[in-house]
Amino acid sequence: MRWQPNSPAHEKQTNLPFVPPLWRRRGRRQWRDMLFIGMMTIGWLAGNILALLGCVVAAFLVISHGDFAVFMAHIDNVASRYIAADLGRRARFEHEVLMTLATCGTVFFAIRLPRFVMRLRLELAQEQ
Repeated sequence: MRWQPNSPAHEKQTNLPFVPPLWRRRGRRQWRDMLFIGMMTIGWLAGNILALLGCVVAAFLVISHGDFAVFMAHIDNVASRYIAADLGRRARFEHEVLMTLATCGTVFFAIRLPRFVMRLRLELAQEQ
């Protein structure tokens, strides 16, 4: 079917309800706010995960007393023991590492979440 500018399907529909511009702006603002909140939350989570993994590196640095050679020796020791272990021990080690990171991450997120929410509310309030 060819487009015809004077066809009844393309005429202005007068039976649609009038939507004031304020409602349209409010809808756009809500959409923009949702995207802003989503992007800020993703960035906050990524930063927290990187900080948590940095804490693991910092723990190895503290164990090695800041000496890079000892630090690498500790990493080499963990890696060689992991590779030499059987599947049951590997699974138990992975489970312990995962549970430790999950516990530390939960505490880390719980401590930092209130400040993030306050900052997010302030930024959204300043935008209005």
